[in-house]
Amino acid sequence: MRILAIALAALLVAGCNVPDADVSATTTPSRSTTIPEREDPDLVPERFRGDYAADTPACSTSAHESRLTIGAWRIRFHESSGAITAVDAGEGGDIAITAELTGEGETREATYRFNLSDDGQTLTDTDSGMTRRRC
Repeated sequence: MRILAIALAALLVAGCNVPDADVSATTTPSRSTTIPEREDPDLVPERFRGDYAADTPACSTSAHESRLTIGAWRIRFHESSGAITAVDAGEGGDIAITAELTGEGETREATYRFNLSDDGQTLTDTDSGMTRRRC
């Protein structure tokens, strides 16, 4: 115990700082995890967030190629995922999501346009026409 006290005293005298256990609040995130400054805490409106797939059986496995997860700040497809960098939510069920996606060894920026049905159960990619149901 005495050796520990001496070691701690030596560190303090030498000007070393012993970090707190929770340093996550003081560290600066890397560019890929930086969250844009916003007044509201969520980028994607709640009604669009969730897990979607082509049909009910596809919902039962996370590895299905039609799977799509939309979060408040991230989007995940079968083979790529990334931070959402911009959202343009129109009136009704239309939304455009721009994201910096990483997958298959590449990083790219892409914009997807979706329409959510009135009952919130069907999400259609308006560019490709692919329809997914909420899992």
